Amino acid sequence: MKKCVFLVLLGLVWTVSVSLAAELKVGDKAPEFKLQDPTGKEYSLEDQRFKGKVLYIAYVDPDEKDTNNHVEDALKKERESGGLDKTRYEGFGFANLKATNLPNFIIKMLIKSKQEKTGAVVLLDYDYTILNLWGLKNHSSEVVVLDKERICRYIYSGKLPAEELAKMIQIIKEYQVK
Repeated sequence: MKKCVFLVLLGLVWTVSVSLAAELKVGDKAPEFKLQDPTGKEYSLEDQRFKGKVLYIAYVDPDEKDTNNHVEDALKKERESGGLDKTRYEGFGFANLKATNLPNFIIKMLIKSKQEKTGAVVLLDYDYTILNLWGLKNHSSEVVVLDKERICRYIYSGKLPAEELAKMIQIIKEYQVK
């Protein structure tokens, strides 16, 4: 009986703590974090690479890594055409390692290889740190845009449709010059 009561209380505490997690919304300042990439380099929102730049952030389940490849392609095209200024805008990602059954060492190896080829920053989220800290809802794919002050200007869960992609790119363009 004592075990049963304890488990019920534990369940209530866990439910309340999860429901109290702040949900990042447009207009909110994004909470700070410290996470590492596969090489062990630690990053935060205040990292020198990100300072003074608008940030496009992809939070991805490695099993669903291709969900928003069209977003990466569109952003690359915008950079190449001069629509996005690389000195005022930066993109990076989080790999949600807890959401996949793939072994972490394989994911780390794949990400490290991608980083070496492209220079991309991909941070490892082993235990839903960002999902919980930012109150994200979708475990497979989230897209977030933060302005230079780390205020959320755009957030979308799931596969980004064409009209949302155009909206997101316009927001990045707008805030990279503010």
